This record gives sequence, structure tokens and C-alpha cells, in this order.
Amino acid sequence: MKKKFKIIIFGDLNNIICRILTWQLLKISKKSNIQIVKLINTGTTKKNLILNIIDYLLINIFNIDKLSPFFNNKGIFLKLFSKLDIKYIKNINEKNFITNLRKNNYDYAFSFCCNQIFKNELISSFRKVINYHSSILPTYKGLNSTLWSIFCKEKYTGFSYHYINNKIDNGNIVYQEKFKINYNYSYKKIEIFKTLLAKKSLQKVILLVSKNFSGIKQKKKGSYFGNNEIKKLITFRKIKNIDKIQKIIDIWGGIILIKNNKKYYITKISHKGKILRISNYPVLIFKFIKLFKRN
Repeated sequence: MKKKFKIIIFGDLNNIICRILTWQLLKISKKSNIQIVKLINTGTTKKNLILNIIDYLLINIFNIDKLSPFFNNKGIFLKLFSKLDIKYIKNINEKNFITNLRKNNYDYAFSFCCNQIFKNELISSFRKVINYHSSILPTYKGLNSTLWSIFCKEKYTGFSYHYINNKIDNGNIVYQEKFKINYNYSYKKIEIFKTLLAKKSLQKVILLVSKNFSGIKQKKKGSYFGNNEIKKLITFRKIKNIDKIQKIIDIWGGIILIKNNKKYYITKISHKGKILRISNYPVLIFKFIKLFKRN
């Protein structure tokens, strides 16, 4: 009888990408030599009703039947992972957590939209840690990779599975795939399409990892975009350069205007720079709401 590799998943279950890839990994485990032992949820333990409703609406807007198992009959709460051992961890690098983790002798860890950085002690607890990243590395490391590639008018986007090391999105590439961006689609539709491609390729990734494939070194320095880059991009103190502002609103959903030390979330302006709509939601939340009107 073949040895089953013990796998643990780290990810934010509030994120639909994490749920899609976790579900696929669970399906693969039933017919392969891997065993999914535990899922470490790094997202909030509270049920994020707004995000779940958004996901549910997206499923119906896109009519993607393959995603329907992510919701119960009421269309809100997950039902797929009821039999999976799920534990919420606020800090995945905490010493006691790592000590207990090592007692289980896991072989591999997968990271799907994990919102925490893996430090060396945690990485060394496994033979390898594999991360899903939504860009063609080494370009667009960091956050919101798909949005940045759209904003920068790239011809192609894609995804990468790579080994995690002590630098962000810097480890050897296990598998990559790219496709041409259809600018008639919204960001979310492109992201979902990308995730479904990544879902199909997981079987190949597991095969490569189980055969001790060392991966391909990232040769270029690439590019990185984090929270600071987002804040700099969408924050203004004066409404000027209307074309630039309009482009940011179109892609990111809005801008932040700071006036008299107060923040205003602007989601629509006229061609002359007159403010037409102010949102009560922060720009990055409003971005998701606005996407429904763009499909």
C-alpha cells in the first residue's frame, strides 16, 4: 500500500478562491496518495455576511454551476467542509502552534489566499510549502495581482504555484499558466476564470511535488505591489488629472479624497472633475459591489 502524504491547508475561508482550491484538493485526495488532515483558517471566525452574499450573487450572475456546492440551500453558508478539521489561528507563526504542528509530522502544506506571512520556523516544519499566487511570477508579487495587471493594461495574466521561502512570492515555480486578458470582462469574472484554470491544474502540481520536483528558479526581480502601493494609487487631496482618476475609478471602484483631514470615498466624477457620487463604503469594499453592474 502506497504511503499517503499528510497535507495541511492554510487559507482564508472568507475568500472564494480559497474555497474553490480547497474543494478541489479534497476531491483529488479521494483518488490519490494524499490525505488532507487539517485546514487552518486564517480569516475571521465571524461569518462575513456581505462577502458571502457577494459570492452567492456572483455565482448566479456568472451561472457557474460548478461552484454551486460552495453554498447550502439558503445560498449563504458553506457546506463542503463540514467533515474537515478546521481550526482558526490568529498567528500561524506562534511558537506553541508550531510545536503542536510538528507533532503531527505533516509532509506538505498548501497556502490558498493565506493572509499571513510564513516565517522560517513554520516553513521548516514541512518538506515543502506550496502557495497559489494569481499572477505570472515574478511579475505582480504581493496583493491584488489581477487588478494590477488589468490596471497596467497587460496583454496576459495567469497564475503560479510556487514553493514558499523567506521572501514574499519569491520561491521556485512549480507550475504556471497564462491566458490573454479579455477586457470586456470585469475583474471578478477574470479572477474566477483564472481560479477555475488553477483548480484544473492542481492534480499536476501534486504530482510534481510528490516527485520531489525542485521547481524553476525565478530569474528576474519582477514587480511587487502591496497595501502602500494601493493607498498611494487611490488617495488624492485634489481632484485633478481627470483621465488618471477616471481610470482608477474604472478599475478599483473609486478613490479616496482627503479634505480637511476627512476621508471621502468618491465613486463617480464628471468629465470636468465634479464629484457626482460619494459612498459610505471604503473603496476596496465598494469595488466588489460595483462589479455586479459590470457583467
